[in-house]
Amino acid sequence: MWDHWASLHPTSAFYDRQAFMSHRMSLHSIERDLLPDLSGKRVLHIQCHFGQDTISLATLGANEVVGLDFSSEAIMQGERLVADCGIHNVSFVESDALKVVEDLAGTFDVVFASYGVIGWHESAKAWIDAAFSYLKPGGELVFAEFHPVLWILDEDFKDIVYPYFNTGVITETRRGSYASPEAAEMTNHTWNHSLSEVIKPIVDHNERSLVYFNEYDWSPYAIFDATSPAKGKYQIKGKEGLFPLVYSFKARKL
Repeated sequence: MWDHWASLHPTSAFYDRQAFMSHRMSLHSIERDLLPDLSGKRVLHIQCHFGQDTISLATLGANEVVGLDFSSEAIMQGERLVADCGIHNVSFVESDALKVVEDLAGTFDVVFASYGVIGWHESAKAWIDAAFSYLKPGGELVFAEFHPVLWILDEDFKDIVYPYFNTGVITETRRGSYASPEAAEMTNHTWNHSLSEVIKPIVDHNERSLVYFNEYDWSPYAIFDATSPAKGKYQIKGKEGLFPLVYSFKARKL
């Protein structure tokens, strides 16, 4: 599925390739406010898709950025985008997010991931553990994600249809992707992860420290049919301000 989506997304209106090529910045205020000064730093972007955010991290001054994704098509599209941008300090690695690339372990100042990341994995702890394995001591994990409250509701945001806690796989079949409505009908498997399931692997570990946590009643992306812009920030029509759409955190490896 992700190979198929990655073949379509680079030319989609959602990703607006032409606009991106002109300014090389796709990160939003939630992520940018959380990132440290990247000057001289080595950054790993986990589940980078085809690399717009990866390149954006380089635009912010990182010395080197590595994008990691399990889709060979995404990696190919990312390498093509980097070449088109004429950038020389961004590279890509094809790997599952949970299978640590040993040569890269403990070599990064910052690990970054955002939006639509952790729900594709059965275990939030396994994802957090893998992310921390890439950090140097003193390095930081910067993470922004859609809030789990979103995933308990139906597509009209009226009824609760899924559990908030991770009680097992959620299997769905649908046509189109969040960026390309023409995408073929496919079946995907996701897991809902409560906030505690994501945060406990950090706060329960004596070599990790939670530095920052926040929730937001808006999303930088209008990925739901029910969203409408409110002061440039997307909320749910008729339910503005009633529940969170995004959360973010920064954590440090001690």
